Amino acid sequence: MKNYTLIREAYFQAEKCYIKMIDEATESNNSSEYSRISKLSRMNEFAYFVLFWGQFEDYINEKALEVEGEHYQDMGFMLRVQLIVSSSSIYYKKIDQYYAWRCKLAHGENLNFPELTLSTIFDTIEEIIDQIQNGSLLIDEDFNEFFKI
Repeated sequence: MKNYTLIREAYFQAEKCYIKMIDEATESNNSSEYSRISKLSRMNEFAYFVLFWGQFEDYINEKALEVEGEHYQDMGFMLRVQLIVSSSSIYYKKIDQYYAWRCKLAHGENLNFPELTLSTIFDTIEEIIDQIQNGSLLIDEDFNEFFKI
């Protein structure tokens, strides 16, 4: 992923500032400021998640291009993932969940899902990429044949 380290560093730097402001609001017993800053922090988390996810999607697209050639463009995102990651893998299920969250956030839908923990998501995506690069998540040959034209 092109900007993985930079995105991760930028998020953590911004989050440190939000934590400091939240602590100050707590210490001054200012509940309205606490609420306002908490909402801004959450929105910041969502924004970095969507930015980071775009980088991951680009990575998946590059891998799908390697496997399928230009035909990958006719496939939905999760079918592209299935070209690379076995659908029975725990990582596939995590990608599917993260993708659902990304869609909700990017389209402004109600955010009624568990609180994101970006450090965990960053680590999980990094682990997935390592597994893909090591060939550990390759799909079964039968499924690969399904997509051949």
